[in-house]
Amino acid sequence: MILHAMLVAAALWQQPGRAAVTLPGQQSSAFDTTRGLVAGVGQRVAGVRSALELFRRAVFNSPDAEVVNTAVGFRLQCQSLDSTAAVAARKVCRTCAERAVQSALNDYRAVLPSVSRVGAQCATRLARLMQGAGAAERLRRDVRVVGNAIVEGLVPYERRLQVLRVAAGWAPRPTRAGPRP
Repeated sequence: MILHAMLVAAALWQQPGRAAVTLPGQQSSAFDTTRGLVAGVGQRVAGVRSALELFRRAVFNSPDAEVVNTAVGFRLQCQSLDSTAAVAARKVCRTCAERAVQSALNDYRAVLPSVSRVGAQCATRLARLMQGAGAAERLRRDVRVVGNAIVEGLVPYERRLQVLRVAAGWAPRPTRAGPRP
């Protein structure tokens, strides 16, 4: 999980075109900070996805104590996503990039409050399910609801992130497949 997050961050920092996205005459530090915020949110999303997978495995294959223990870690990852996305929504730059990149960055920034809500709702739901006796049974019964809320809630984020990655030169432009000869 940590290795995956580190690889995501390293890949973002090594992408070509980094200097090309800053406006002439501006320092790149604002964009570099924004890039770090984007990477940080990406790491938290990856952490939630990894924790969700561990939680699912525990629910279907492990004893009750392990289910509850895994749910605690999952809840912490959701809380971390909530706080990281909330901070990033306030700190992502509004004027530090070229027009096309800034437009994609503004769209990305606009989706961050919903990412924060996904994390907050996940953490709240898990905390409620873990209260009192019978927690493991409640967690097992609700695993699909919790998982689907995460997966569906992150779809808009993933779409906007992909547009930003392409606009900033962090990912190749999609190619259209033509007819095969």
